[in-house]
Amino acid sequence: MPQRNSRAALPFYAYSSFNKKGGKTVDLVARRRNKALDMYQEMGTYEAIAECLDISPTTVVQYVKRARQKGDVRVQRPFKHRGRQLALQRRKAISDLKAVGLSSREIAKRLNINVRLVQIRLREGR
Repeated sequence: MPQRNSRAALPFYAYSSFNKKGGKTVDLVARRRNKALDMYQEMGTYEAIAECLDISPTTVVQYVKRARQKGDVRVQRPFKHRGRQLALQRRKAISDLKAVGLSSREIAKRLNINVRLVQIRLREGR
């Protein structure tokens, strides 16, 4: 006698990311979505988040889009472009390391950037 597929025994909504009958999101999907939004808030790219969570980049885009529609604060970035955000973080790191008492050369080595860039940013901060 052939073995029956156990998956066919359950209704379609049991496998949906949104349980149509109960109106609740499946726990695994909710945890994955929250992790994706947390990573997005930390300036992660769609591709990096998708690779880490083993999901499609399109899924991450949809998570972010829905969160934006619902007004989630995790999807609000001060700048649209990642490069600008990283530059702002680097400026803050330079000033913090200078406050600790490190030299320009030591700061450059720690942040893996050019010494001249550190000197320029320190001069801007004055």
